[in-house]
Amino acid sequence: MNPNLALASASRSHRLWLWAGVSLLLVSLGAWLLWPSYEPAASVIPPLRVSTVTAGPAMLDSSLLLNGTLAAREEIAISSSLPEQRVAEVKVEEGDSVQAGQLLARLETQSLDAQVRQAKAVWARACAIVAQQEAVKAESEASFKRIELLSGSGAVSEQQVDQSRAQAFTAAASLRAARAEVEQAFAQLVDARHQRSKADIQAPFAGVIAERTARAGSLSGGDPLFRLIREGLIEFEGEVAETDLIDIEPGQTLHVQITGITSPVKGTLRLVAPKVDARSRLGRVRIALSDSQLLRVGTYAQATLGLERRKLDVTLPARAVSVIDTNLASVMQVDDKGIIVRRMVTTGRRSGALLEITSGLQAGERVVANASAFVREGDVVTTSDADAHLTEETP
Repeated sequence: MNPNLALASASRSHRLWLWAGVSLLLVSLGAWLLWPSYEPAASVIPPLRVSTVTAGPAMLDSSLLLNGTLAAREEIAISSSLPEQRVAEVKVEEGDSVQAGQLLARLETQSLDAQVRQAKAVWARACAIVAQQEAVKAESEASFKRIELLSGSGAVSEQQVDQSRAQAFTAAASLRAARAEVEQAFAQLVDARHQRSKADIQAPFAGVIAERTARAGSLSGGDPLFRLIREGLIEFEGEVAETDLIDIEPGQTLHVQITGITSPVKGTLRLVAPKVDARSRLGRVRIALSDSQLLRVGTYAQATLGLERRKLDVTLPARAVSVIDTNLASVMQVDDKGIIVRRMVTTGRRSGALLEITSGLQAGERVVANASAFVREGDVVTTSDADAHLTEETP
């Protein structure tokens, strides 16, 4: 083959490959330059459509629901002040009604009876010594008077007079000491009898035995033997939110629904505690209940208190509020530009499905109707045409 021909052919092939590479490079450069012009169209995301509700006034329901349990108005623990004394017998059972002074249980009294007998013997002996000392004192005083009459006649010496006077004084002092011994012995006897009386465990007042731990044969100690409900009075003890305390006062009539009892029990608000728990922000109330044999301490109950209707200035549906803590919550507000903004609010009373907003939001401001909606702060949204609005007539 002609070498010149081969060289010319190779040169043409090389030029073709070079032009192909340049063309490919120009196409790639053009595509890269044109690419930004298409990117905005591809990144445009339509705004999320959400339903909103407008904060506004509403009327508070005319009732307040209180949760609580039944508790004894006054309950005391009855125990023995005699340690290590065995229980001889028990006279009552749980649920029994007792009268003031009624015997509940009796402890063994052998050692206590022995102490009483010993104290009585000491007192009797002291009384006998007093009688003896009274006789000695009378004799000493009589002897001194006789000698004193003879002191000026020379029949007796001055020494004999002084000696007789000293004997009379000693007899009087011994009598006083003997009488003091009698008083001490009598006090010991009274104490021994008092300790003996403690062996009889009696009811301090009328009531109902709520609990009995005393068992025949067991030893008395620091643990209570009985728990007694005074007069058998059982009442409702409940808690009220601090924002609702302004609506209640002693003397109001309520209806209490007690678990296990079909018909509500009538009650009267007896006590509103003067303090609020710093952690729970709840106040304590006591409601006296009408007499019922079916009441049991510890039973769960609900009390309903009728209230006058009251206007609330700013309310929202409860579903639009995310509760964080007691009286503290947040809402997703939609501003004029359709941007989501989280607002911290303070909540107050609840009336059915409505929740009072006491601060953080004004009437007329819009928020996302459902707090569980998948929106975040800063999202751009459009609102649905059917916005919900609250009015003063909202129940």
